[in-house]
Amino acid sequence: MTVEEEPQYADDGEVVVGPDGSRWNFVTGWLEPDEVRRIVKAGAVLAVDECAGWRWGVSLDDEVMKQVVTSEMSHKLARGKYPEHVIFAPTLWRKDGGTDALVVLGEEVPNRRKVIEERREPYKFPFDD
Repeated sequence: MTVEEEPQYADDGEVVVGPDGSRWNFVTGWLEPDEVRRIVKAGAVLAVDECAGWRWGVSLDDEVMKQVVTSEMSHKLARGKYPEHVIFAPTLWRKDGGTDALVVLGEEVPNRRKVIEERREPYKFPFDD
């Protein structure tokens, strides 16, 4: 019988180690809500990383998506009177040695456009090498 561990970040945040020990490599940060929906509907695992702990294999529903905001909205929140508002910042990960995808919705305060642009990396999905 295997004991599943809570997922965790490794290698200075460049890797997520899943509950079964699988490793997922960072691809890009700050996905837009439509990208999250498209990638998860194509079969990606969806996980939520909250201060209280992780939820792995989450369903893509309105409850989960209500804290995912566009980069433009994040920028507005960061500049406005609610800079401490907590949102989910979606990131995309690729299974080590495979083509499976993982989207992590991590709790974060809103960021300005420049920070978001720095975290975005060009990517191609689906991963098909």
